[in-house]
Amino acid sequence: MRRAFPGIVALALTGCASEELLHGLEEGQANEVVVALDGVGVAARAARQDGGEGGFTVAVAAGDAPRARRLLAERELPRPRAPGFGEVFGKGGLVPTPTEEHALFLHALAGELSRSLEAIDGVVGARVHLGLPQADPLRPGDRQAPRAAVLVRCRPAACPSIRALEGGIRALVAGAADGLEAGAVAVVIAAAEAPPPPPLPPRRSPLLLALAAGIALSAAVLGGIALRARLRPGVERPA
Repeated sequence: MRRAFPGIVALALTGCASEELLHGLEEGQANEVVVALDGVGVAARAARQDGGEGGFTVAVAAGDAPRARRLLAERELPRPRAPGFGEVFGKGGLVPTPTEEHALFLHALAGELSRSLEAIDGVVGARVHLGLPQADPLRPGDRQAPRAAVLVRCRPAACPSIRALEGGIRALVAGAADGLEAGAVAVVIAAAEAPPPPPLPPRRSPLLLALAAGIALSAAVLGGIALRARLRPGVERPA
């Protein structure tokens, strides 16, 4: 696994107690979480579970855990991975009918395309819907033209650059489906909701601050007078 922050993160987390936030992640999901946390100043470390072939865990310093959880919830991380060909056709089972096999193929192809679009920097999530009708052997000339629809959610700051890639997104989807023209691919690019800014510390009223300062000053003056009275020679101290 390519670790994004090997040295600094390791030093930051070894000097204090760490808390595991997530486990069972894919490598890409773990890297995405680490990058998101680093962007807000939270040091995170991704490591493979049990040192074997299991998933990955993400850990942060125990004091940063509440803040990290809020950030991940606001950004909907880690994002679930769309099923691709390996997940859809690797389950085994009974032999599907031609219609079922076609539907599985479309589902897997849409998942692979979604993964490709989510790999673009600035994309928060992507969904691809494919309409690729099967040819009817009894009516070879009645097949409807293939079409597709794509929804891309991006970070607000990255949306202008993503919109500039709209032509490439159409070409990517059209190039993966037989007979699909780029002009038949509808693309919608929407800005993902930005996480709310951290709450400001409560502001105290100037009147209350002045009143508190006055009380503290009065207490100090009275305390000084009492101390001088006790230390003054010739003054009897109360029994």
